[in-house]
Formats: sequence, C-alpha cells, structure tokens
Amino acid sequence: MVAVKTYTATATREGGWWIVEADGIGTTQGRTTAEAQRMAVDMVALMEDVDPSEVTVDVTFVPPGGLADEVREAREATRHAAEAQEQAGRKTRAAVHRLLAAGMSKQDAARILRVAPQRISQLTKQREK
Repeated sequence: MVAVKTYTATATREGGWWIVEADGIGTTQGRTTAEAQRMAVDMVALMEDVDPSEVTVDVTFVPPGGLADEVREAREATRHAAEAQEQAGRKTRAAVHRLLAAGMSKQDAARILRVAPQRISQLTKQREK
C-alpha cells in the first residue's frame, strides 16, 4: 500500500478563477472549487513526480472581500453548535439513565424529557455499547 502524502494550499478568488497556491510547490487555477481542488492535486503530483492517488491537497478556499470573515464566523458557529449538541446528548443520556434507575418507564422518561420514546431507546442502547 502506497502512503498518501498531504499538502496544504490556499485558493483565493480572482475574477472568475480560484488561484491555488500549494505551499512550496507552485500555483494553478480552476473556475470552480472542485476544479481548483483537482488541479491542485494534479499540479502537486506532477511537480513531485508521483501518481495523483498518492497525493492529498488540503485546500483552504478564501472568498473575496468581507465574505472570509462571514465564512469563518459561520464555521465557528457550526463548531460551537456541534459541541453543544454533543454536550446535550451526554446530559440527556445521563438523565435518561437516572430516570430509569429511579423506576420510571421509558414512556415516562420520554414525556419528562420531551423526546420521542424511540429516542429514549436509542439513548439507552448507546450507553450499553
């Protein structure tokens, strides 16, 4: 099995093109993010004289103007939401198990927590794993 090497690149928008600069390798371009990604892989493979299947290029796309800040804020909000969701899941699982240990039925636990009974079953199975 051939080891895949990862490279980093930054793509900025200029007119109708994404200009991709791969760190220490070179520059290429593409009209779409998908094309820019493919072109980055092809360029790195060519410059490093390896098969494209041996290359991964992590391209950071930087949109023009103030959009970069907006995108960064949206990504950060999404990350915070995922963390909050994970924490809510942990707390809900713990509450389900305490309610059941206190002698309540799964139906009662569902009503108390305002979740579907199926969700109670999912949460109890997750803890069993």
